[in-house]
Amino acid sequence: MWGRSWQIGRLAGIDLQVDASWFFIAALLTWSLAVGVFPDLLPGTGPVALILTAIAAMLGLFASLILHELSHALVARAYGLRVRSITLFVFGGVAELQAEPPTPAVEARVALAGPLASLAIAAIAFVASLLPAPVGTGAVISAILGYLAVANIVLAVFNMLPAFPLDGGRVLRSYFWGRSGDLSRATRQAVGVGKWIAIAMIALAVAQFLGGAGPIAFWPILIALFILAAGQSARARTDVVDVLSALSVAQVMRRDPVVTHPKTSLQDVADRAMLRHGLSYVPVVENERPVGEIDLATMRAIDRDLWSSTRVNDVFHPFEDTDLIGPEAGALPLFERMIREGRRKFPVVRGGRLIGVVTLSDLLARVRTARDLAPQDG
Repeated sequence: MWGRSWQIGRLAGIDLQVDASWFFIAALLTWSLAVGVFPDLLPGTGPVALILTAIAAMLGLFASLILHELSHALVARAYGLRVRSITLFVFGGVAELQAEPPTPAVEARVALAGPLASLAIAAIAFVASLLPAPVGTGAVISAILGYLAVANIVLAVFNMLPAFPLDGGRVLRSYFWGRSGDLSRATRQAVGVGKWIAIAMIALAVAQFLGGAGPIAFWPILIALFILAAGQSARARTDVVDVLSALSVAQVMRRDPVVTHPKTSLQDVADRAMLRHGLSYVPVVENERPVGEIDLATMRAIDRDLWSSTRVNDVFHPFEDTDLIGPEAGALPLFERMIREGRRKFPVVRGGRLIGVVTLSDLLARVRTARDLAPQDG
């Protein structure tokens, strides 16, 4: 997401995670409620009580966010989609699906589940705020529930803006998808609409700031920037899927790669392989079979004065069977594995013999080339 995240539990079999950015918004929201909302709703209340009330309301809102995202996740799971996790972060939450919905109708239903859940929470909170409360706590409980009712209505309405990847943007994409039958084109169209909405948000926020709204006007700008960044990420993901899903590893690998032998010195690896060919990774081959790899990180870990006396066999990383990729493997599953494992290079073998190397850079270069040559439809 935005940085490091921590798992805080599981709900309905789905991992719940908190991104590091959540702590910032949690603290800011608590402060805003304690000094700007509850003093008006609870006149005469002391500062400690206001802070505790604000903390309770903040936790209630984030519980609402979890239920919002859980609704997406449960509807997605009902249609056979696997859900990796639900993560809270600075701009709310996200339910991470392992694949795109199979049809426009499923896309729309999954997207609408969250706002409908938020409206249901708002209705429950509003009704509950009208019920009798224990003596001495009635005003506080009513204030918290009233705030949650309003906040969930705002959450539902905001999420229905047709700005991808907000829920409304996903509903819009499902509409474009249903009309064209092309998910990739629909994604590009929805991202394009979201871009103009984000630009409008920025322009409006700047106008509000110049009109005296103060620092609060910067929040819409941050949200707009998030929409722009997330939209571009979604479009890039669509490009990757479009291009790589039609390719095998054999079509993108580098054939006849530069290799080295276990008995070669590190100095020779540096001079004859890495420097001469501009490589950061060299497979280690013995009897025409790949046995391991050596890379820049390994080289840097060894004192340069020892390179001439140190053999590759002393420091290289041996291959596991799962490290070896066949040429018939799909390029897209390999790309997803690279992202998941953080590994950028794989040897390609046939019959136990090294025939090529495929890198993350190779895959991304193919995607960029295909994107640049494709007709532009916005």
